[in-house]
Amino acid sequence: VPRAAYYDRPAGANGIERDSDISDKFISYLRARDPKKPYFSFIFYDASHGNYDPLPGMEKFQPAFGVSYLEVNKDNIGGLFNRYKNSIYSDDHLAGRILREVAALGGLKDTVVAILGDHGEAFLERGRYGHNQGFSPEELRVPLVLHIPGAAPARINYPTSHLDIVPTLLPLAGVKNPAGDYASGVSLLQAGGRPYLTAASWDTAGLLTGDRILEMPLAAYKGGLRVLDAEYKELPAKEAAALSPLILKFQEEAKRFTR
Repeated sequence: VPRAAYYDRPAGANGIERDSDISDKFISYLRARDPKKPYFSFIFYDASHGNYDPLPGMEKFQPAFGVSYLEVNKDNIGGLFNRYKNSIYSDDHLAGRILREVAALGGLKDTVVAILGDHGEAFLERGRYGHNQGFSPEELRVPLVLHIPGAAPARINYPTSHLDIVPTLLPLAGVKNPAGDYASGVSLLQAGGRPYLTAASWDTAGLLTGDRILEMPLAAYKGGLRVLDAEYKELPAKEAAALSPLILKFQEEAKRFTR
């Protein structure tokens, strides 16, 4: 992708100002683009990461206040959580602006739109704060809304993965190859679940079966395997033995696209 085709240094002193800037930039692009040519755009918002900056007038959830990350505790986490929700509410407003513009230009008739989060955020529900702390439900569960022109409304109630996004989009763009040729996921339009899901942090990988979460170290300092139940309570290490066949499958798949 040519350097001139992406915009990764938005203007602004904080996350929500940068989110506003890239929203304005994208809307300007929509209005100026040639409607006869197909396009792909990826927009990544930042307000809900870290400082949880809201738009002015968008502080719906109260009381809301910032807290030093070194001083987060059960007594002040509520205000920080509300600040986080206000940042999500603000980005929802910006996403709404974009969707209204796409609709006004007739784009919803022939444009696939996906709205999702890259990760969740824990607020001491299980003693952890933030993300990249582990594979708790709060950190892994994210919203996913998918608009496909002509597709009937539906709700998927089985676990899916970010790995499924590319195998969903590429066939809609005309790719005929099986998803396994280029991805580790499956199309979201293909009904049914799978025996396990995977996730990754900076230095660990997670294998999730629904009732078990296996944490695998990716660095020596992380120690050995850990097994947790669906509520993220640690189980005896011997529980890992039952997951060994899936570990081998995970290792094989993780190497398929490496060089």
